[in-house]
Amino acid sequence: MPALQAVPEQPGQERYRVEAASLDAEAEEIVGLWSDNLGHPERRATKLDWFYRCNPVRRAEIFLLRDVCQPRAVGVTGLACRQLRIGERLVEAGLMADFAVDAHHRTLFPALTLQRSVLQLGLRQYGLLYGFPNPKSLPVVRRAGYEVLRGMSRYVRVLRTRDYLPRWLPAGTRVVAGQALDMLLRLRHGLLPRLFQPGAYSAAWVDQPDARFNALWATRPGNDRQVMGIRDCAFLAWRFAPKPWHRYRFFVVSKPATDQILGYAVCESDGGVLHVRDLLAAGPEGRNLPILLRALMREARIQGHRSVSLELMCPAETVKILTRAGLRQREHSSQPMIVATSKEFSLDLQPYAWYLTRADVDE
Repeated sequence: MPALQAVPEQPGQERYRVEAASLDAEAEEIVGLWSDNLGHPERRATKLDWFYRCNPVRRAEIFLLRDVCQPRAVGVTGLACRQLRIGERLVEAGLMADFAVDAHHRTLFPALTLQRSVLQLGLRQYGLLYGFPNPKSLPVVRRAGYEVLRGMSRYVRVLRTRDYLPRWLPAGTRVVAGQALDMLLRLRHGLLPRLFQPGAYSAAWVDQPDARFNALWATRPGNDRQVMGIRDCAFLAWRFAPKPWHRYRFFVVSKPATDQILGYAVCESDGGVLHVRDLLAAGPEGRNLPILLRALMREARIQGHRSVSLELMCPAETVKILTRAGLRQREHSSQPMIVATSKEFSLDLQPYAWYLTRADVDE
């Protein structure tokens, strides 16, 4: 494969070059680099097939960092195409993913050579790049030319307070106090059944999205003022396809008469925590998102979860709705975000608010 041009940072850095990889011929080398440097070796071959070969827009790309003194690649990063709605425009953007450098070459200049080379190529292809790097790599990507944004924050709603009361309290006291606190919180945030307007909607779990999700996507809120990754049925089925280490279910709230979806939440259970990986409500947001959240919290409590967790980057109006539903920010900037645009990119992103969930991350 032809090597990309990389400007050396200091004498001696000419030893590194960056080249496009073959997803098939160099699969073993790519998977080996990921396994050695990113962990979870049991997942890497599946990730290569699912995320790169089966990308719903087109095949993603992988770039390798090579040391001319060694036969094996010493660094790797991926670049996948994602479709974003920016206001009313559909834009193809590049999602950076799976950046890793071998431990023996984990100094500034090899990593910077890889990041800068792929940044230049990516901006020629897409004009807009974004990604969600490991916080430890933020100095490198910032120096490479990315802007670092606060990204997603984590919000948590406690459903079973006795699990969070001090352990020095007697067990019986924790149970009684927890039940009383749970009741007060349910009253405060509208989780009691009598507050649900019986018959106004129905809630159900489904394993896969269907055609109704396309209609929901067409009525998404904030479509003239948000940056949001596409959420049609095809994307959701691909992004949340079952994997050995991930089991997703779709919680759907709909109108009983028409079966029209008012909103959905993609959920994954981990012990006593229900993780919400993605959610979307039909517009206007202020009417249907609270319904979705109240129904989801009640369902999670019935199923015995002690808390609900959600990572999200969203407008201030959405944060207010989350707060009214009892979700509190527990971790600010839990998942940082990087963005870069080319000089030719014609859109000014400043007037738009990002709406991001774990659906927008590469894994």
